[in-house]
Amino acid sequence: MIIRKRQQIGSLYIHNSAVSVAVEGQLYEIPWSSTEDDFFILVLLPPQFPDEPPVITISPPGTRHPLIKEDLISNEGQFQWTPSSNLGVLVKSIRDEFNRQPPVKNKNEPLYAPQIPRPNNNNVNININNNNNNNNSNNSHYSHRPPPAIPTANQSTLPSSSGLTNNEYMAISHTTPEQAHELLTSDYAFDLFFHSLERVQNLKTVQGELRNGNESIAYKNLNRQDGLTLLRSEVEALDAEYKKLKEEFDVKEQQQQEAFSRFSASTVLTRLKSGVYEYDEMSESVAQSFLDGDLNHDVFVKQFREMRKVYHLRASKLERAQKDKLFI
Repeated sequence: MIIRKRQQIGSLYIHNSAVSVAVEGQLYEIPWSSTEDDFFILVLLPPQFPDEPPVITISPPGTRHPLIKEDLISNEGQFQWTPSSNLGVLVKSIRDEFNRQPPVKNKNEPLYAPQIPRPNNNNVNININNNNNNNNSNNSHYSHRPPPAIPTANQSTLPSSSGLTNNEYMAISHTTPEQAHELLTSDYAFDLFFHSLERVQNLKTVQGELRNGNESIAYKNLNRQDGLTLLRSEVEALDAEYKKLKEEFDVKEQQQQEAFSRFSASTVLTRLKSGVYEYDEMSESVAQSFLDGDLNHDVFVKQFREMRKVYHLRASKLERAQKDKLFI
């Protein structure tokens, strides 16, 4: 929707000249002049534009034309807005219609329309002219006022923080100068007006529904408190049992590793080599004893044969293990 909105704003510049920005992305002004008067076409883009139609008004207020109803340019017939409409072409069509049949200012209307109240009162300048005598209080208060100022980015006829919907715009634009002054000076009057807006009432309804929903969830959680406390106690007991079993498992695993270490490849090869060397030395010792005359022939043969037998068995196992890489 943002891309479509940018395309529509771009078309406004393409099909119309001298477009000025009052509020970026919200309010645009297109000047139009007749032989006698100057006018401004104000294009307000609502938050859901282009799915929602733009609000196109004419300034100054009170301008008369078949297309204009209560300062709003008609959204009917060839000027009816659809999501597929082109904003620039629509505004150009309005200007062409004004060229064909120029609008006329209503001389009975005040020359200066009150601005829409803004949260910041620094830019609001609505003053009732009481310089006339009290007997003429029914006359226009704006006979000595300057012409309406063209809205700028700093002083706009709409709040720059958020776009107004059509209903809110209409509610504010139809206030009298006295009502606008009262809204600006009386907190009570402003509160009544503010809380009467449909958007505010909808927000209050949503807020109440959310509050009731949160209270319902809170009561459900409180009802589950006893069960959750019991489950937490069970979890703590199971966690303590788990830690105890884990410690026992670690001890037994350490014992297992120590037992397995006796049968590791390096340990077996080392012990096998040590056994081969041991019986080789023992057989050599028996042979030396026989040569020294410490052993007779029969004893020497028996002992030497047994020792060499064990030696050759271990030597063959060691050779086979190294050859076949059994422990690698």
